Amino acid sequence: MPKSASDSPSRPPLSTQKARPPTHIDGEAAQPLRRLTRQHFALYRGYLDGVADAQLHATYGDGSTDVRATRRLIATLRDTLSVLARRARDVEAAHLLRLRPGSIPLAELHGAPDLPTLEDFRDRVDPDGVFGESELLDLYRAEYPPDASPRVDRRIARNARLRRRQADALARMEASLAQEPRPDHPLDGWFEPAVAGRLASAGLVTLADLLELIEARRHRWYTAVPRLGPRGAQRITDWLSLHAQALQHALSPLALVPRRQLPAGHPALTRARPAVSDGHARIVPLEAFRPPATLDGEHGANRASGPNRIGAKTDLQAVEAWLSRPSNSVHTARAYRREAERLLLWSVVAKGKPISSLTKTDCAEYVESFLKDPQPAGMWVGRARAERFQREWRPFLGALSDRSRETARTILNALGAWLVDVAYLASNPFDEIRRIAKPAALDASGRTLGHAQWRFVLSATPCADSTAAGHRDHVALLFAYATGLRRTELASATTGDLVCAPDAEHAADAWELIVPGRREAKRSVPIPRALMDAFRENLRLRGMPEPRACPAGTPLLAHARTGETLSADGLGKIYKGIFARAAARLESQSPAASRDLMRATTHWLRHTHSNHALDRGAELRDVRENLGHASLSTTALYVSNAARRRRAIDALLPSTGVESTD
Repeated sequence: MPKSASDSPSRPPLSTQKARPPTHIDGEAAQPLRRLTRQHFALYRGYLDGVADAQLHATYGDGSTDVRATRRLIATLRDTLSVLARRARDVEAAHLLRLRPGSIPLAELHGAPDLPTLEDFRDRVDPDGVFGESELLDLYRAEYPPDASPRVDRRIARNARLRRRQADALARMEASLAQEPRPDHPLDGWFEPAVAGRLASAGLVTLADLLELIEARRHRWYTAVPRLGPRGAQRITDWLSLHAQALQHALSPLALVPRRQLPAGHPALTRARPAVSDGHARIVPLEAFRPPATLDGEHGANRASGPNRIGAKTDLQAVEAWLSRPSNSVHTARAYRREAERLLLWSVVAKGKPISSLTKTDCAEYVESFLKDPQPAGMWVGRARAERFQREWRPFLGALSDRSRETARTILNALGAWLVDVAYLASNPFDEIRRIAKPAALDASGRTLGHAQWRFVLSATPCADSTAAGHRDHVALLFAYATGLRRTELASATTGDLVCAPDAEHAADAWELIVPGRREAKRSVPIPRALMDAFRENLRLRGMPEPRACPAGTPLLAHARTGETLSADGLGKIYKGIFARAAARLESQSPAASRDLMRATTHWLRHTHSNHALDRGAELRDVRENLGHASLSTTALYVSNAARRRRAIDALLPSTGVESTD
């Protein structure tokens, strides 16, 4: 019995698949079909089996069209198959495949004109079109047994033979005509001319070109194709997924869904540790790195005698132990991993030594020469968009500046000192490497807002904005200005970090924010009443309760649409947008002040907080505690010439209507 379309899984629309036909069939213009695929035959098999047009369209049709498009495709298939059968001198197939599907005249079989028709019976017992025509007939006969007679038996047998011959004819045509796509096939053989033209305008010629673009650009690949939107792209990727076996290429999950929708640890986001070939390690991220046994450091020349306190046998285990220590910020942990990873790869791949065998001369070469110009560039330098799980990933994006090399030297010196401290290394090979550059002193000049400038930015971000994003931006601006927190501290703050001040006279109105600091230290930052009210209003707009009743981990600054935590980079873009909108409003009144605002970043609000607090008489030590500076001398740098700079900035706003308080 032929398999009905309803037995098949949901498939991409056949409107993207084409086959090569005659342009005119029996005197009538035919819809062009460039290639016949097995999905075309499955559609026509379901049609011959009596499946309703609506069900065929739901299974095989294009979601952007209605059932009429599937009916036209069936008519085209009927004409095309008939002509091709005649050309193959298969007269029987040419005749059988043009017969419309039908059923045995039920009333005639039963001799009773008042029995329900097959369509009425289908609507009652099979409204979803699950059964094929022959299966439905069996159910009908079971409920309404026909009168036994030789004539009825002959009609049933003749009908069954006709169906078998029809199915055999279609199977013969499928065996000789159905084609499978191959990577080297031109695109115009498989897609509609309009779609193929758009793909060609993006420089795509074959199916292999299309697959390469999708894997490189991932789920938003269609942005590289003119006039191709997400719905059209979805139909194309559905078709490619359907033919993955024939194309010998299964699309990566990253090509089908956004990365953020994949759970942490998904195989698509990790790279398996490669086998070491020919005794040589490859340039891969730290989590996938596996050096040869001769270079793993177990017998390194600089290994300390006796057991070490971290139980590490190899350099990789020792480095992973160092990186696994608690870090005060995500950015610090990322920087430590980056520098340790680069050194480990260079030591094993370029020098052919484990880290535990590096000498002071080797380390000086690494910091003073290699980091200045990683060569060969093809091996070490990659593109910015390549992620760690991609083969295109490289540990460098280019040569490092003097400050970046000094940062690397400082981090690696700390790594060496720690490995000596835990008795893994006998000596620290980085401890005598000279400084590359002096650390930059804090310079707030030209990177702070005057009082009038601050009030203008605040007025350009009104709290009464009708959008959730607008209200969030207003709260974010107040939050940064009132507390002076760093960008990462602002992004990571949650309702659970808010506590009532223990020594306040009216504890219900006095709040503090507990901010994690360096080396597991914490500091308390006062939250003004106006900012606390703004937090409550924003939580209410997000459908959240009072801060104390919020679920654990509820961010104070959240994504306006999803309510999820913002990344530090995402929050930085929000502040840049705030400054850009304020600068646009100021452009016609004061172009110089507008240009100044266009340069502003999140850190400007940190400088502005400290300068304005000192202007209002705050003690330097209190400002230092708010900012989280380790040294009072660092905070004191904010005071130098602060008044002169702010007066100069406020002087840029003569026509804003906002008076300066300086």
